[in-house]
Amino acid sequence: MDKNHEEQKEFDQFEKLITGLIANNYGTCDDFTSKRVSNGLRNNIGQYTEQGEMHQSGIGNKEDFKKNILFRGDKIKWLIDNSEDEFEAIIQKKFGNFIQHLNSTCYTAINQFESHYASYEPKSCYKRHLDQFKNNNDRKYSIILYLNQNWKKEDGGVLSLYPENAEQIDIAPVEGRIVFFRSDEMEHEVHPSFTRTRESIAGWMKIKN
Repeated sequence: MDKNHEEQKEFDQFEKLITGLIANNYGTCDDFTSKRVSNGLRNNIGQYTEQGEMHQSGIGNKEDFKKNILFRGDKIKWLIDNSEDEFEAIIQKKFGNFIQHLNSTCYTAINQFESHYASYEPKSCYKRHLDQFKNNNDRKYSIILYLNQNWKKEDGGVLSLYPENAEQIDIAPVEGRIVFFRSDEMEHEVHPSFTRTRESIAGWMKIKN
């Protein structure tokens, strides 16, 4: 694939996410990453799990942090900036390109980004919530990138979005699919998978004053 074609594909993906957000309060598109990159990121989770680097998540930020696996059961590992891992570098660059596109076309003024791997073992979940903290409003937009190969309906594990004054939307965590919404407006929920571990990267675009 030549550079111009790749740039056009990326532009179209970014516009689809933004158009969806404006029209429906969320955007989504498939094949945001190649299968090679998804596979590399998924293998990273496996390695980090074996090395004991995936840690139980919690609720709240540093000032108001607590663990409750009945409310939130995923294990996470934060991605570091300027990672030397090939696949982390590729996806971080694409996230960065999306932020630049948002800032140049929608004047969003995003100036910081954070993301982590998330691994949900079977029957673990994340109950209905908002991504913005009660004591900190830096997070403006949330993105979720799914890494689950050959995910089937019977596996469960859907993401439910709860738009205000609209019907619930269920999204399957299919490999390469990305979801984009406002951190302070869109309540959402990760339902338990029934058969297998559910893996993703979750990220937040922030305005840090």
